[in-house]
Amino acid sequence: MTLTADGTVVQRPARELLALRGERVLHRTGHVTRSGTAELGQVGSTFDLTAVLTPDTTGTGGLRLVTSADGTEYLDITIDPTAGRLTVDRSHASLDARARGGSYAVPCPAAATPGTPVELRVIVDRSIAETHLADGQVLTLRFYPLADGPWRLQARTTGTGRSDFTVEAWNLKPGGDRSGTGAGEPREGRVTPLPYVS
Repeated sequence: MTLTADGTVVQRPARELLALRGERVLHRTGHVTRSGTAELGQVGSTFDLTAVLTPDTTGTGGLRLVTSADGTEYLDITIDPTAGRLTVDRSHASLDARARGGSYAVPCPAAATPGTPVELRVIVDRSIAETHLADGQVLTLRFYPLADGPWRLQARTTGTGRSDFTVEAWNLKPGGDRSGTGAGEPREGRVTPLPYVS
C-alpha cells in the first residue's frame, strides 16, 4: 500500500496469492453485445481472476458473478466509460433480506478514452470480493451469497456496440489468507457510495 502525490491510496494484491492459484478453470476471449450475454464458465467460491475489458463507449460493460442456478443472485462489476469509473454493485448479491446492498465506485480514468483496454484483477474468497485496477485503485467489499450455485461468470454490456473481453480465472488452493487486502466493508482511498436501488 502506498500514497501517491495527490493523496490517493494505491494498493496491489499480495504476491503470495500467485502461489495459491490452483487449476486454471477459465480462459475466454471474445466480445459481447447487449442482445446476448457471454457465458464465460464456472468458478469455485474462492478464485483469482484477471480480465482485460474494452467497453463500448455507448453504455456500461463488465462482468457478472452469478451465484445461484436461477440467476437471481449475482454481483456486478461494471465499467462506465462516460463517467470514468468502475462500479461494484451488490444490490442482488444475496437472497438474504438482511444483507446490505448498494453500489460502490472507484475512479477509472482509462475507461474514459475510447478503445482503451481496462485491466482488472478480482479476488473472491467466499463472501469477500476485491477488485483491483492496474493503477492501484482497489475496492473491497463483502457480499453474502446463500445459493448453492454453481458459481459462474458472464460478460455483459448495455451499449449499442460491442464490448471486448479477455478473462482468465484460477480456483485458489485451500489454506492461508486468500484475500489480497483483508476483509471488511467497502473501502478504498476515495470510495464514492452510490444510492441503493431496490
